[in-house]
Amino acid sequence: MYNERDLEAFSNAKNLVKLMKRYTDFNKHTLDVTMNKGESFSRRDAHRYCYLVKEGYFKINATNAQGNHFLMLMEAGHIIFFPLYYSIVFNDLVATALSEAHCLRIESEFLKKVFALEDPHNHIALRYLTQVSRHFYSSLALITLSSKQRIIYILIELIDTFGRHTKAREIELPSFVNYETIAEFARCSRSYTISVLTTLRKQNIISSKKSGWIVLDEDLLRKEDYGQKKRYV
Repeated sequence: MYNERDLEAFSNAKNLVKLMKRYTDFNKHTLDVTMNKGESFSRRDAHRYCYLVKEGYFKINATNAQGNHFLMLMEAGHIIFFPLYYSIVFNDLVATALSEAHCLRIESEFLKKVFALEDPHNHIALRYLTQVSRHFYSSLALITLSSKQRIIYILIELIDTFGRHTKAREIELPSFVNYETIAEFARCSRSYTISVLTTLRKQNIISSKKSGWIVLDEDLLRKEDYGQKKRYV
């Protein structure tokens, strides 16, 4: 068994960069890049690289013959297109910046070499799998919920993952939160999402303005969840 704090201490972004910088060819195999809001790149097109997010937010979607489906969010400290497998490559994955984002682009083969030499016990890979499994577990939970419950569930996920407390009960959500993103994440139509969120706004549970979205009463929002979040997380 592994202690999550120990995994975090070893595999956080700062330590990962420190490990890579031990090698004199670090600058040859890495590049600082800036992604504009809405800019996308696919696993198929970026097959040689993975991206360590230094600042900003990304959504990961699966784009295939069945459509375009939201899978998970990634923030600073996460690695997009982590080179976990040698033989299995998920080419239908697409990463899209939800805000201006700064990343370290890393050649996958270089990162694999660093892992092999510096992390023989696979602590970094284990932490990555832990992060991804939680995201997919939440995605799976959505399937069992009603449309309204999915919207509430997503709001609580955003609070728990990205929320920033500004007052006793008020929580500020990231700048990418809007009707469109909540509808996509909750797999609901935009019109229905607006209807549910308008009701929450009238109940003084949330505030949605151009300046940003704020949860005014977290306790009331969690009561609206009917205990669903507690069941699955």
